[in-house]
Amino acid sequence: MNISAPTSTLALMLALGLTACGPGGEAPAEAPAAPILADPAPAPATDPADPAGAGVTAILLEGNGFMPANPGGGGTGLKLSFGAPRDTVISYMTGLHDGTAPTLDGNDECGAGPLKFARWDDDFTLAFQNGKFVGWWAGERAPAGFSTVHDIHVGSTLAEVRAAWPGVEVINDTVGPEFATTDIFGILTGTTASARVTALWAGVSCIFR
Repeated sequence: MNISAPTSTLALMLALGLTACGPGGEAPAEAPAAPILADPAPAPATDPADPAGAGVTAILLEGNGFMPANPGGGGTGLKLSFGAPRDTVISYMTGLHDGTAPTLDGNDECGAGPLKFARWDDDFTLAFQNGKFVGWWAGERAPAGFSTVHDIHVGSTLAEVRAAWPGVEVINDTVGPEFATTDIFGILTGTTASARVTALWAGVSCIFR
């Protein structure tokens, strides 16, 4: 997994190092390849619901990838799954961000092995290994529309997380309080019912502890 010190610095370090483990246990060093479910042609750069071109405002976050929303809301029918080619995923997401290219970097010291990252200003980061999409990270500036099927997003409360996933595991670790479902993980501001989610991720990560 990946994070460090103050919230903003922590989010940056997390984005720069997603390790192949979540608070609930170790994940495989390399995510299994999974097919893209629809034609991955880049989305239009201009969103009719967002004429100013502010970028993507809604993404369905899943444990094995994500599904961008249509301009009017709802899924596109396109799922970008772990195992998809790096260039395909970056190209599609660049289109959704009004043509804005991501910041590209990497970390060779992750427990899962060397990882490459693509980050946008809305705090959405994608992780790649051996040219394949293997993980995503939604940081503290991610829009509320970047949410799971249970409507859990950055800013949700721990009470809402527990309602979405009864029996969810919550632990205190060196990066702070965390929660773990079967395949989606997150960082919290505390362990009370009103504590807020400050980050969500799935797949291969590189969080230094």
